[in-house]
Amino acid sequence: MDTDRLVREHYSRDDLEGVVVAALHRVGVDVDAVRVEDLAGLDQLHAGSIAATEYVLDALDLTAGLRVLDVGSGVGGPARLVAARHGCHVTGIDLSPDFVAVARRLTEWVGLTALVTFDVGSATALSYEDSTFDRAMLNHVGMNIADKSGVFAEVRRVLAPGSFFAVYEQMRTRDGELSYPLPWADNEQSSFVESREQYTKLLSSAGFVVERDEDRTAALASAGPPAPGSLTPSDLFGVGFAERVGNNLAATRAGILSPVLIVARAV
Repeated sequence: MDTDRLVREHYSRDDLEGVVVAALHRVGVDVDAVRVEDLAGLDQLHAGSIAATEYVLDALDLTAGLRVLDVGSGVGGPARLVAARHGCHVTGIDLSPDFVAVARRLTEWVGLTALVTFDVGSATALSYEDSTFDRAMLNHVGMNIADKSGVFAEVRRVLAPGSFFAVYEQMRTRDGELSYPLPWADNEQSSFVESREQYTKLLSSAGFVVERDEDRTAALASAGPPAPGSLTPSDLFGVGFAERVGNNLAATRAGILSPVLIVARAV
């Protein structure tokens, strides 16, 4: 089974840039004067949107000039936020050529090409030299990756010793059957949800020390849903995305899945 192909097909969509432009027009945003914050509803493709990203970035202890790797960077929302808020140099890598093309375009629109670049590639075979980066993050990506040990080994290789790696994922918190489709997969063929205990084990085996392990379910629930009419990932993925989110929320309410943040340090 070619899971990479399944993942690329899952996230592929015709004229993705046109979809983004139409969404921005819908909420009255001028694409010639767009800001990073204007994109937040549709370019933060994980539970909790921009507030969750900000929490992850705070956990990474970022300062200007640091080299940051965004693994599975999607359309580039978290990477752009790192550069805009913290002045870091960010490299995003994603399996989907469609996502990378749009990520580059949006980065041009907000004037951040000097700080943010994107590559097409696999997280299990990073094309970067050893110790290239000072920080790394993985935001709701591992659910599509079977070989998490390979990803973590590669991230450890390209991180300088002492660097932090933030892993923010949907993790299994108890046994139970998942209902599909989910935001990251149409069926179990391309869904590889693991427990937080397994994440910790694999990170430790790859050369990390876990310094933080936090269930973010309650924090996200207290934030409430997006405001009516605002941008959401449904603008990017279409009306069927609501069903996917509904199944994800049902699994969370049943205690099967939780959004969990793990912060690990490279040793």
